[in-house]
Amino acid sequence: MEGILVLLIPICICVVLPVMIVWLVTRAKTKRTEKKMDVLVKAIENGVEVDPAMFVEMTEGNPKSVKMELLNKLGIGVMLSLMGLVFIVLAACNVQAFPAWGYYAGIPLLAVGIGNLVSYFYGVRFMRPEIETDEAS
Repeated sequence: MEGILVLLIPICICVVLPVMIVWLVTRAKTKRTEKKMDVLVKAIENGVEVDPAMFVEMTEGNPKSVKMELLNKLGIGVMLSLMGLVFIVLAACNVQAFPAWGYYAGIPLLAVGIGNLVSYFYGVRFMRPEIETDEAS
């Protein structure tokens, strides 16, 4: 039984969890687009003038400001770094639930988190003019 858990937990974390996240995000975007299309179809059926800019927004998605994109990177970087550190510390302390595979999950999480933090700080430095123009308008 313990051998199965040692194999099953990393597979669930590394395979099933990312697949479920991608599926949920894709499903949410599809549902949002379908709702917009339903509203547009009813508006066209009732003879209401439809703005062509709505179609461009649906295909491109919501354009986020540079500041919001950078804040998202900061949040993701902090979360992944903390998760990676927790995995590594628990594996280093020989906690029963975290055998040596804690390093296998912790090191990549920590690396991706640090990468997001670095991109946030460089983004703030180099995108300062765009951030200022977004705040001004």
